[in-house]
Amino acid sequence: MDIREYTVATMERVRAKTLELADGLSDEQLAWRAGPEANTIGFMLFHSFRAEDRYAHHWLTKQGEFWFSQGWAERYPLPVKPDEIDARVHTGNSWTSEQVGVFKAPPLAELLEYGASMHRSALVIVRKVDLARLGERPNPKLPEMTLLNYLQNCFLHEHEHQAHIDFVLGLMKAG
Repeated sequence: MDIREYTVATMERVRAKTLELADGLSDEQLAWRAGPEANTIGFMLFHSFRAEDRYAHHWLTKQGEFWFSQGWAERYPLPVKPDEIDARVHTGNSWTSEQVGVFKAPPLAELLEYGASMHRSALVIVRKVDLARLGERPNPKLPEMTLLNYLQNCFLHEHEHQAHIDFVLGLMKAG
């Protein structure tokens, strides 16, 4: 097994757990906030999927993010403008608590549809990564990040947010 196969297997395992956590959530549960500074589950799902999209479709291939190329951006306008911070803003990165608060995640079925179709595309990309390029540093704004780091982030980032989602689910049950 090489790193591509390991990454694909890990991405599939991580996504299965994300889907388990999201299964059957209502619109109210997707939008619930533990406090005025807290993230919603809908935002965390969106952010996790969008980050994977950016890692795979932008940094690993430069072919353009699935969110844009497949028309999702037109269907779900975001509470930020593309030039306010930088391109990462489309993933929910650097959003203020106010922006998270006004963000309305797509309905769960549609959010999961985006996540699934983007994920299938990302898995194809990961399977084709040129191992000789793993040391490349494609992002001049983050020169410490190599293609290997972006490949790792394809599953590490979502896994980190699973813990956040699980915690929020626990808070909802306790409250």
